[in-house]
Amino acid sequence: MDTPGGISEDIVMVAIEPPPPPQLPPALNTLQTVSLLVIATILSAVALSYTRAMMIPFVFALFLSYFVAPPIGFLKKEGRFPHWLAVTSSLLGALLFCALFFLILRGSIMRMIDNFYQYEAKLMQVTEVIIAFFARFEVRLDHASLMARIRDLPIFSYVQSAAGVTLGIVADFLLVFIFLAFLVSSETTGEKKTGLGGEIDVKIRAYIITKIISNVAGAAAIWIVYIVLGLDLALLFAMLSFVLGFIPSVGSIISVLLPLPIAYLQWENTWPFWAVLIVPMVIQTVIGNVLEPKFLGRGLDLHPVTILLSLMFWGIIWGIAGTFLAVPITAVLKIILERHPLTHHFSEVLAGRSPI
Repeated sequence: MDTPGGISEDIVMVAIEPPPPPQLPPALNTLQTVSLLVIATILSAVALSYTRAMMIPFVFALFLSYFVAPPIGFLKKEGRFPHWLAVTSSLLGALLFCALFFLILRGSIMRMIDNFYQYEAKLMQVTEVIIAFFARFEVRLDHASLMARIRDLPIFSYVQSAAGVTLGIVADFLLVFIFLAFLVSSETTGEKKTGLGGEIDVKIRAYIITKIISNVAGAAAIWIVYIVLGLDLALLFAMLSFVLGFIPSVGSIISVLLPLPIAYLQWENTWPFWAVLIVPMVIQTVIGNVLEPKFLGRGLDLHPVTILLSLMFWGIIWGIAGTFLAVPITAVLKIILERHPLTHHFSEVLAGRSPI
């Protein structure tokens, strides 16, 4: 544009940027992050509690997929199987294994119930000992009432309850199997993942496979000990040891204590009774404190207190199923928190390290 004096004047457009938002002090920023995490945790806990009927089978299926995916990849790569045949073969193998496990477990439970009356006489003797013990402290127990209660134990109601629980487990397992079939039906199943998904995949698969191998080895050793000692229901207690081994710390303690009532009724206070207690305890200690850390290495990098708190939290939310899934779920949360700068400090806390 020319001015009256012939001088050209350029018009310059200047973009006015808005002022930057005020920066929060570091302490206030951390407080805000903590508050948001607490609110998110509470809301998530409520949602997970209300959706437990569907979420528990789905999460079980998700972690079972870590066990089924490697055979699918192997059959596709080494066996030159088509994708549908590799998936079908792996799912059938997993189904047959689980069905065999449930059949053996059910048979052992029914045998325990059938053999209850064989322990009735010994249970009477134990009752006499208890009455005599309390009598020393001038505590009088009604002998006839106690004996009547023992004779009238509702065995048939226990059988019905066990049958109901078994049917419930079978129904849940069918739902788990349906979820599992959908999860492993993808064309990329069995292939190596990268990034965040790859890290989660490697750590969770290593944990699950290590726990399965160590639990099988521990249950087999305990079963041999029980067989040598002649403990009744040895197979049942060995299988329970395998299942409970997936609950860190607490499960191994429960599995060691479960056979003690049967052992006491069978041998009373003699050396086989103490062998049933001490030898499995040593086996569980060696496997949990020596073999598993050696194979897992740094493992999931969770502090023992974190594991204990996660067992409590997921046990409250999802009951017994939550205690089995607590450690893998917490490990996945830790990996996710570790990737974000705002939540990296919380990942360090879960590992038992100071974030400062």
